[in-house]
Amino acid sequence: MSTMISEVYTAFKAAGVAEQEARQAAEALSAENLATRNIIAEDKRDLIASITALRQEILGQIDRVWQAISGVRQELSDVRQELSDVRQENSSTRQDLSDEIASVRKDLSGEIASVRQEVAEVKRELGEFRQEITTEVAGIRLEMTREIAGARLEIAGIRQEMTREIAGIRQEMTRESGEIKRGMGIMQWMLGLVLIVLVLPILRDIAAQISTG
Repeated sequence: MSTMISEVYTAFKAAGVAEQEARQAAEALSAENLATRNIIAEDKRDLIASITALRQEILGQIDRVWQAISGVRQELSDVRQELSDVRQENSSTRQDLSDEIASVRKDLSGEIASVRQEVAEVKRELGEFRQEITTEVAGIRLEMTREIAGARLEIAGIRQEMTREIAGIRQEMTRESGEIKRGMGIMQWMLGLVLIVLVLPILRDIAAQISTG
């Protein structure tokens, strides 16, 4: 049992509550505390699962971007190989090849610019995802903090209520003890009165015998 549960158990025992009842009350508080911890642990597992899913989605998008870049690199390599082959086969048409190379470079520059723009767009989306994740995590943390604070307030209310009940039990026991003491006093007074009534005639007889003797 936790310190609080042990204190409640001890308080019940000190108030004269039966051991079984005191243990059951302490175990009920322990079960409620355990249920609160299980809820918090389940919320934490859900949060971790959400973050893991978002991370996997971001990694998948990054992989697709890298695959697109790899494809562009492969196309560049193929173009370079084609240009090398053309140079070897048509050494007499360098000017035409130069024009063609310039055109290819222009096309490649456009494609590279497009790829760079796509990469920049992906980076922007990644930034937005990160911002959304940060906001969501902050909201979940705030919600968990509020739930934990509520649970603590509820536990504190239960403790106060049990303290009041224990104090009431003690007051009732004190009142009953006072009534018992008053009853004992009355019984002693009545017993003394009975003794006086019974002994007084005997004393009178003794006194009469002494006077006549």
